[in-house]
Amino acid sequence: MGEIIVAQSHGFCEGVKSAITILNMAVNEFDKVYVLHELVHNPFVINSFKDKGVVFVDSLDEVPDDSALVFSAHGVSPAFRKKAEEKNLKVIDATCSLVQLVHDKVRNYSSQGYTIIYIGKKGHAEVEGVLGEADMFVINSAEDVDKLNIDNGKLVCLTQTTLSVDDAEEIPAKLKEKFPELKFEGGICHATTNRQNAVKDLAKKCDLVLVLGAKNSSNSNKLMETAKKQGVPAYLILDKSELKEEWLNDVQTIGISSGASCPEFLLDELVNELEKFNFSVRKTL
Repeated sequence: MGEIIVAQSHGFCEGVKSAITILNMAVNEFDKVYVLHELVHNPFVINSFKDKGVVFVDSLDEVPDDSALVFSAHGVSPAFRKKAEEKNLKVIDATCSLVQLVHDKVRNYSSQGYTIIYIGKKGHAEVEGVLGEADMFVINSAEDVDKLNIDNGKLVCLTQTTLSVDDAEEIPAKLKEKFPELKFEGGICHATTNRQNAVKDLAKKCDLVLVLGAKNSSNSNKLMETAKKQGVPAYLILDKSELKEEWLNDVQTIGISSGASCPEFLLDELVNELEKFNFSVRKTL
């Protein structure tokens, strides 16, 4: 019989729990609630709120004036906040406190005349919100450092909260080589760090790692990448339906983790599915 080891640190982070609680309160208070972008990156969470009548939009132009609007956990730019005010929207802010902290730091350093280097993935909702705070240089790899052409003056580096822990070591190290006076402020949240470290330990003891999460979830993708870097096969799946039987060939121990926006019931369902293939849960790690 094969074994399943579940990562001790997995699933909903505090920011996601808070965002879900805030949206539930808004649903109870207002007849109609709009949410800018996805509240969190998981379709099961999103669909559960759609069933309650919540409307998710990609633009403030889709929100009628005087309506109730929730900002997602990923945060928004000052321009969005201003436009929401102009439309007289009743804004409920579900921005993660750690994401908000990065926004605050960007404004603070910008006001002090610092040139800001930000490590993050362009196009991600969190990153787009931060970019709205000030002009900055955005990079996503060690190779991007070589392309930077900045006078070595007052420089500070901040990061996306869901950045890979490994990238958060490699990229700043290269930045420091090029810009010795660089001040590194970071920004990766503790939940991201804990989950990635747990997957590292998990991968060392398993023949296969399965990560539950949405394809557009940055932190879930980083968990899969972290496992792969340990030299074991790893797959990111949305739920048990994406499990492929051939992955289990010659596998004795399976490690399971889940992204910060993934509901716990999906992990339970995956474990139950694996039990059909003669695997059983041994412990958490």
